[in-house]
Amino acid sequence: MKKTLLLILLCSFNFIAAQGNDEIVKKANEIQTKWGYKAKNKNIITLIDFSKSIEESRLYVIDLKNSKILLTTNVDHGSGSGTGLKPQSFSNNVGSNATSLGCYVTLQTYKGMWGYSLKLNGLESDKNSNALKRNIVVHSSKRMYSKFSLGCFSVPDHNANTLIDLIKDGSLVYAYQ
Repeated sequence: MKKTLLLILLCSFNFIAAQGNDEIVKKANEIQTKWGYKAKNKNIITLIDFSKSIEESRLYVIDLKNSKILLTTNVDHGSGSGTGLKPQSFSNNVGSNATSLGCYVTLQTYKGMWGYSLKLNGLESDKNSNALKRNIVVHSSKRMYSKFSLGCFSVPDHNANTLIDLIKDGSLVYAYQ
């Protein structure tokens, strides 16, 4: 009886997880339909769900061609967005140290103060158009002094290089709450 109940619970969990993945892939396709003309790499898109806690995986790299999630990971939010588990506000202002929402396109990689990093260009004038001026990038959180960034999308060191290599050179990144 206990084994049967455990099996039912495991199957239910997998079904719920698959449903969640389906919703993420669906949202990725919607974003690609809206913004894909700006992307050189139309097969990969990254979604960042800031309605989730900083302690949860809330960044998803989706392979649109195969409708598959390639990578999930935690991602920090900017200290200017609040230092709680979820960001409380967002800003496009230079010096705000806040996270910006909206659609970005990935540019080139470089080695900087945070190690291997990836430049982002904000595509939305009212949400993230100052991304390049603010130096908003994707980088490892290894060298950070707190778990909050200065507005960048910083990820655990063990995922950073893989993430950057998956999404560099013209894929979309969409941050939302």
